[in-house]
Amino acid sequence: MPSTSSVHSPLAGPVLLQSGRTTYELVRPLEHTWHGELLLARRHFDSNMGDYVVLKRLSRDCREEDYRRLMEEVAINARLRHPSIATMHDLEGTEGDPYLVLEYVEGHRLDALLALSTQVGKPLSEAFACYVGAEVADALHHAHLLTNEQGRWMRLVHRNVSLDTIILGNQGQVKLTDFGAVWSSDPSRYPTEDDALPNNLAYASPEVTRKAQLDGRADQFSLAAVLLHLLTGRPLIEGTDRLTQELRELRRRVDEATSLGKSDKAAVALVVDLKGQIRKLTWSFIEQVRAMSTRDIAEATRTLSAGLRPILRRALAPNRTDRFPSCEEFGRELRLHLWRIGQLYGRKEAEHEVAALSKRAKARSSSRAVTAPKATAAHRAAAPSSGRRGASTEGRRKRESRPR
Repeated sequence: MPSTSSVHSPLAGPVLLQSGRTTYELVRPLEHTWHGELLLARRHFDSNMGDYVVLKRLSRDCREEDYRRLMEEVAINARLRHPSIATMHDLEGTEGDPYLVLEYVEGHRLDALLALSTQVGKPLSEAFACYVGAEVADALHHAHLLTNEQGRWMRLVHRNVSLDTIILGNQGQVKLTDFGAVWSSDPSRYPTEDDALPNNLAYASPEVTRKAQLDGRADQFSLAAVLLHLLTGRPLIEGTDRLTQELRELRRRVDEATSLGKSDKAAVALVVDLKGQIRKLTWSFIEQVRAMSTRDIAEATRTLSAGLRPILRRALAPNRTDRFPSCEEFGRELRLHLWRIGQLYGRKEAEHEVAALSKRAKARSSSRAVTAPKATAAHRAAAPSSGRRGASTEGRRKRESRPR
């Protein structure tokens, strides 16, 4: 019987859950995501050390529809079979406290790589962006063609393609993650037309902000916006980075206030106020996305190479009918561009480029550490301690366990 016991393993941290002879042991919380949170865990088989996995579980104050969406995410992930999509291993836990067991990809998210390249003053190469873009485009095309068990086309749209949801593995492999915000017009699914907008609007297409009927070209726009950010170091719409940080901070404060419970009237009032601020910021940004013109796209892509510029301009067209017919076509154009400029670029080349970038960053950090003045005892005493985001794990309300 699966369990979410809080007992401790003699080997390391708290045990999140047990299923038969398999134990999942918390390593550290990762981040909050669509309707839940991600936790890095180590999987043990009997008493043997196992592999690392990512566990996704619902937020403590989730709604019934969040649970239904999570179950639909399970059904979708079970059918996705592509080398550039992070796999779902299993569904564990109880009916009241389900966990998705997801593939752990050891490597770097694209947002971390962009930050690293900015830190050392060395941009990621055009070949790197084209390689990553083509791999993700293939993964998206696979998802866009997915059918359900009855063979009916599901018309899936990822809706959250961003720097945060694309990982480059340590061997140069590319992985698309997080299908928790997926949209579908399949009538058998829980309706998504009236969903809240995805958490990350920085790469959202104009039609996503209108909550209109979608197709794969919405993801094509988002992927092109990600590649533009990688190549230029700037998002498609100026101020996106600041807005994203402000929204994250507001959502963090909402989570803190919500955790105090509905009996705390001051906390309830604060949640209402914070959500109002979130709506105001969000709609201000949405208006900018909807107002984008072909002239704006031309200006944003002005510094790209002559060969790549028309490809991204087409994929970023405000009107989806002006984009490539599919992500497959978009990926093919990116590969053809590499061929035209004589670039042979794949896993090995990506692995070497990132390794060189990391080495350069470490060398710079070491150099700064050597030249930096030593902190006095008073400074060390005054320095804030680094806290872990594990508060949601400890003290989580235990649910009654039921056999599956």
